[in-house]
Amino acid sequence: MIQLGLSAFYHDSAAALVIDGKVICAIEEEKLSGEKHDSSFPFKAIQWCLEYAKITIDEVDMVCWYENPKDKFERVRETIGKWGGLRYPMKWRKFIKRWNQSEGNLKGILKSIGYDGEILYSLHHHSHLALSYYTSPFDKAIGLSIDGVGESHTIYAAMCDPFGFHKIQTLHFPHSLGLVYSAFTAYLGFKPNEGEYKVMGMAGYGDANKYVPFINKLFRFNKETIFSFYPEYFAWEYSDKIMFTSELCNLLGRGPRLPEEEITQDDYDLAAAVQFVYEKQFSRILEKAKELVNSDNLCLGGGCAYNGLANTGAYKYYSSVHIPYAPSDAGSAIGACLAEYKGVRKDNSVPYIGPSFNDISIRTQLEYFGNKIYYFKYPTEERFLTKVATLIHSGNIIGWFQGNMEFGARALGNRSILASPLKDGIKDKINKVIKKREGFRPFAPSCIEEDAKMFFNIKEPIPYMNQVVEVNRNHRLPSITHIDNTARVQTVNKNFNPRYYNLLLALKRISGYPICLNTSFNFKDQTITVTPKQAVERFLDSKMDFLAIENYLIIKMKK
Repeated sequence: MIQLGLSAFYHDSAAALVIDGKVICAIEEEKLSGEKHDSSFPFKAIQWCLEYAKITIDEVDMVCWYENPKDKFERVRETIGKWGGLRYPMKWRKFIKRWNQSEGNLKGILKSIGYDGEILYSLHHHSHLALSYYTSPFDKAIGLSIDGVGESHTIYAAMCDPFGFHKIQTLHFPHSLGLVYSAFTAYLGFKPNEGEYKVMGMAGYGDANKYVPFINKLFRFNKETIFSFYPEYFAWEYSDKIMFTSELCNLLGRGPRLPEEEITQDDYDLAAAVQFVYEKQFSRILEKAKELVNSDNLCLGGGCAYNGLANTGAYKYYSSVHIPYAPSDAGSAIGACLAEYKGVRKDNSVPYIGPSFNDISIRTQLEYFGNKIYYFKYPTEERFLTKVATLIHSGNIIGWFQGNMEFGARALGNRSILASPLKDGIKDKINKVIKKREGFRPFAPSCIEEDAKMFFNIKEPIPYMNQVVEVNRNHRLPSITHIDNTARVQTVNKNFNPRYYNLLLALKRISGYPICLNTSFNFKDQTITVTPKQAVERFLDSKMDFLAIENYLIIKMKK
């Protein structure tokens, strides 16, 4: 059975190929189009997947769509009818026009690329849960999908076992924890569905106490409901452009920050309060699920599962927590396929399922740059990794391009920028000079799995960099330690990514620390680097010191 999984038309479109329950490859449309969070139909991603697997569209047995368009249509129709008022006809016409060009014409779009076969529509939250559960080590677990909205649900709790997902409780739109966080993302001057991680980073610099009493007033608290709020403060139910109302401004006693304005201490304080209350509400959801079904295992999915600070709090209720490598809508392209393989477990836990390049292709792309670069290919992996580790320990910043590209939002050691965790000033240099982004943004550490507990307060391995934990205070790691003494850790297993693991071992031999700073190989407003040519172009356009592509070490030639 060859399945083509697809997600599109909201944010982070993607395509995936799954054959007999095994994920063969997957890629987000943005990585091929260059447009961050590209929501368009993933034509480029589909073509790449087919070429990677060396098949044609005619060989695909089934297209798996990540949600149910009919249910989504009814939710939008009901919402527009309820809140449209005199503007109902205009809003309805606008929606219908957009719908007929997207989900409403899915069969037509697929026919345009030569597919006229079966289309299976998953449920939005089932797609999230499938990726989380079927990549987990659990036989049985509580599954929680929490995001903005999928069809009509914003939270979906289920008991997961090899035979499917058994619904426990759901929460309906417009009550959405994810949309509340997105509303405050917009309030703080960032783009929703893109800037939420900025709010998380800002939180460590603020005093939550200033705004917590006001933000608490947004929510209703009762034992029966998982989560609810007072709707007069938010606008997403009746506006597709504005996330909040003037009532929220009145409650907070301040207006929203404009994108071009400087970030003030008051903004940091608001971010801290938003994160604090979000974690409390998130914790209530986890506790409620635990009360309904007594299980020590938790699978998290949905866009809210990217909030690493909240995720760590799950250990208050669960012994083991699994969050997949792509818990948001992009990963649902994979999840939509896996949801149909009830009772079949495959090892789909490795996220390195994107593009790779052979030696001939790499050398050809390097030669394109002529005398702008000098490159040397090391004869053995050991010599190469020792050299790179030595450069990192000496304070150099390295572009790192290896093997198959990661799927998902995190750079997990194959398309990364690497640096020493021990050097003062490196964090500021990478933020200001290389990434050209806000100074409050933290950097993640990668650490070999068996040594991680020496340096970080972790409960179990964190292979996908999706939990924020405390840094042990007896170790000084300035470039990866956030202002609140936390870090979003990636633990690296020797079987999971052997080359990256061996680089960290080389760092341990040289410095005593099996850790490096790991941030994605891209700069402000760019998608993550995909090709060797793109890697070299960005290397030449930056202040990075060296570039490592497979066993090639590349330096800039002086002009």
